Amino acid sequence: MNLINEIIFAIGGMLALVLGIILFIVFYQRRMLFHQLELKHFNEQKQKELLQAAIAAEENERMRIAGELHDDVGATLSSIRLFLHSAAKTGDVETINQSRDLLDDSIKKIRAISHRLQPTVLQHLGLENSLCSMAETLTKSGQIKMDCTIEFLPILEQNEALSIYRILQELINNIIKHSHATYILLESLNHKQVLALDVTHNGYGLTNETYQELIHKRGAIGLKNIVNRLQVIQGTINFEKRKDNLYKIHIAMPIKQEKHEHYQISNL
Repeated sequence: MNLINEIIFAIGGMLALVLGIILFIVFYQRRMLFHQLELKHFNEQKQKELLQAAIAAEENERMRIAGELHDDVGATLSSIRLFLHSAAKTGDVETINQSRDLLDDSIKKIRAISHRLQPTVLQHLGLENSLCSMAETLTKSGQIKMDCTIEFLPILEQNEALSIYRILQELINNIIKHSHATYILLESLNHKQVLALDVTHNGYGLTNETYQELIHKRGAIGLKNIVNRLQVIQGTINFEKRKDNLYKIHIAMPIKQEKHEHYQISNL
């Protein structure tokens, strides 16, 4: 019996040792996995902070340039216009009128650049009205007809709203420059916990394949800025050629729960 007890005790000890080793390995692996996840999250957070800092620096530079254009160059041109207006009473009227027309055109262009660099309308009117104002301005310019059917956008943080605005601004500018489109439709889609916007146009557009090719080539700064802004807001973009030969760009961004609840309450 003593021998049997010793054997049982030895086997029990071995089992306990094996179990201990297994538990140690399991806990060690879990600890290593947790550490790797923490490190991954830390790196992702750092990358996001760097992107946010880069975008913030870009916006600050835009605001500085916009201020200089509006306050310095714009004021100078306005003064020249007043001078020419006074000089028209005694000088060469035709030449002065031509100069005045050129100055008027320069002032308009500078104001347009200033507004694009610093979208003050976004601060005063909010994202929804700012985007529809953009569509109205484009249509009035005669460059292209653009309709805006945006409704019930959730309340976004300032950096999120600015990112969405800049992304759409870049996309629409690209459509105007490269697609030969005559019509653009900007519309919102009603999805729970997701801000979804579609840009549809009747020109020549991108597909997901061509988009991926372009963003990895030298240049294409505008598209790369879109990628950076999407990363910051955890957004996605999809390019599609529809069966009716129209091109559609779909943008989506997750909405935090508290914003989604505010969105529901505000629309009751």
